[in-house]
Amino acid sequence: MKLLFLYGPAAVGKLTVARELARLTGYPVFDNHLSIDYAAKLFEWGSPEYVQLLRAVRLFTFKQMAQMGQKGLIFTFVYTPPSSDEFIRQVLEVCEASGIEPRFVKLEAPREVLLQRIQSPERKPLKKLTNPERLLWMLEQGALQAIPFVESMRINTGEMSPAEAARGIVQHFGLQPLL
Repeated sequence: MKLLFLYGPAAVGKLTVARELARLTGYPVFDNHLSIDYAAKLFEWGSPEYVQLLRAVRLFTFKQMAQMGQKGLIFTFVYTPPSSDEFIRQVLEVCEASGIEPRFVKLEAPREVLLQRIQSPERKPLKKLTNPERLLWMLEQGALQAIPFVESMRINTGEMSPAEAARGIVQHFGLQPLL
């Protein structure tokens, strides 16, 4: 199974690109917010129990999808070092143990584009971040950085449409489109 691991800061277009990728490949989308919302219903956000459950749900999903013979899975994530590094290493371990081929894609856009997108009304019903100050804080914490210990394809979503980005990912990784 291929794990298309799309990461980048809030408002960079991870879910939008993921949906386009799903349309092209038929791979299901595991949006980061599904696991966040689930864990937050059971534990206080950010607590050790919350983090433990969050990671367990994600890693279990990756393993199960591979065991069920899925061809691929698209996952979205906000990488913030150094707190995300342990999870990324766990992902790599699960991938190796389960025969999953991880493909990392770093989505990026200029700061002014992110600040404009963060205030989009479409974000609120999805419980996505809408606060520009919080976005700026996340960017200062490292949300613009690439994962230093994996190879990542880089796409600037400020310069291309989600459909173009998805086509580029399909081509770069030699994925079989549904067409």
